[in-house]
Amino acid sequence: MGGITFKIYEDIERIGKNDWDAVFGDIPESYAFYRLLAASGLDDFTFFYLVVYCDNTPVSIAPLFTADFNLDIAVEGWFCGPIKCLRRIFPRFLISKTLFCGSPFSEFGVLGVRQGFADNPKIIREVHAGLKELAAKTNSRLIMFKDFPESGCPFLDPLLKQGFARMESFPNVAVEVNYKSFPEYLESLGKSTRKNLKRKLKETGAHGNVRVEAIRDISPHIDQVFKLYENAYHGGSTKFERLTKAFFLNASRDLGPQAIFFLYYVDNQLGAFNLCFVYDNLFIDKFIGFDYDVSNRYHLYFVSWVNNIQWCIDHSLRHYHPGQTDYEPKIRLGGKLVPLFAYVKHYNPVLNFILRPLTLILKPDNFDSDLRQQDR
Repeated sequence: MGGITFKIYEDIERIGKNDWDAVFGDIPESYAFYRLLAASGLDDFTFFYLVVYCDNTPVSIAPLFTADFNLDIAVEGWFCGPIKCLRRIFPRFLISKTLFCGSPFSEFGVLGVRQGFADNPKIIREVHAGLKELAAKTNSRLIMFKDFPESGCPFLDPLLKQGFARMESFPNVAVEVNYKSFPEYLESLGKSTRKNLKRKLKETGAHGNVRVEAIRDISPHIDQVFKLYENAYHGGSTKFERLTKAFFLNASRDLGPQAIFFLYYVDNQLGAFNLCFVYDNLFIDKFIGFDYDVSNRYHLYFVSWVNNIQWCIDHSLRHYHPGQTDYEPKIRLGGKLVPLFAYVKHYNPVLNFILRPLTLILKPDNFDSDLRQQDR
């Protein structure tokens, strides 16, 4: 094997699509998706792309971004009070500018390796060297490989010898849609869940006329949809990414049949929307937004879940990913938790020493009541 080197680019256009596809293969978050992110004015993030070469052939590509990261992102309950008090004195307590490997929006950690190179330990060492160099240039004191499934751990575990700590991330949720009809799906649920879901759907039908519209072009509805998105963003307990109108418009324009917007009307009033990605045999619930006064009365969260399951059945899509957080209803409705892991390192030796025990405390299930229930 020849010499292995790396280059870091600020513009994805510097990487050819053919090279990108040769490294990543066929994945949901494609070259077009990353071009979409770069063009959407996401001011909270700065994007970079690290390419590892072997004899001038790209053998690994790591999508990167910098952002402020709250290490207390999983904290809720009485812990929040002391943290807020400390931030009055130290505004950036548990907040660090961070260089991430991955995507702020992908279902799993993203690091492409060309076939035949995954077992070469030089690749991850070169990726780490590139991240260390970029972290110094961007004044990012923390490096994080974000949200990787267990299958990615053997490739990333050599980082542990380089001072990284592995910690649990918020898990993903997956539903196996092995049903020929919606009644068959209903029968797979527990008796109380099935009864509760039927009751909600009956109440929805009794109170108003609910109509679901699936569209590709969101531009005529963008102002309404973005308002619903902001409602959900500000109402959520866990905040990381914040989208823009341009993101939704670009997704509608650039991702073709992969992106579908579902609009939920109640008596012709838009009460919710769902942006979903369809990829091969996979249906991903990517982003959702609500008019909470309408959606709570008409149970639009559950209406959207039913619509997504029915869409999967109708289009023979076996895998449904409803996303991270809000675990309790997703698990009751048939979802299974998919563990995810992050690898983190602080370049202040003292803080990195403190970070190791801190990763054991700041686990999502220590603070998320839904996840604690699953551990019992």
